[in-house]
Amino acid sequence: MHKIDANIILRYMLNDHTELSPKAKEIIDQHSVEVPIEVFCEVVYVLTGYYKIDRQIVSTELEHFIEQTRCILPHQRVVLQTLKYFGKTSLDFVDCILASYAQIEKDEIHTFDNKLQKLLAEIRQP
Repeated sequence: MHKIDANIILRYMLNDHTELSPKAKEIIDQHSVEVPIEVFCEVVYVLTGYYKIDRQIVSTELEHFIEQTRCILPHQRVVLQTLKYFGKTSLDFVDCILASYAQIEKDEIHTFDNKLQKLLAEIRQP
């Protein structure tokens, strides 16, 4: 199994490096690669923090990345729901992951974060 890190995804998505972007494209296009959820956390952090890209755009572009590549995602439904929450709320990405686990896998999430508690309460309502 091939796993990739955030730098591969960033070079692939941004296509901003004459040497590394084509290598990233080759790796992603020619292999089935696994992307751990922790890697998506770093990608989101870099895109929104360093590159200052709007969270809705990040959410949409990462959804397209998942749909258009052969990437294997552990907990794929959780990741896709996380991207939806991230694009629609002001919660940080990790809180969106927790909310997605609550919705998709019916996990009980404990938190002191008021905004996350509010979303979790909405999820629990029938």
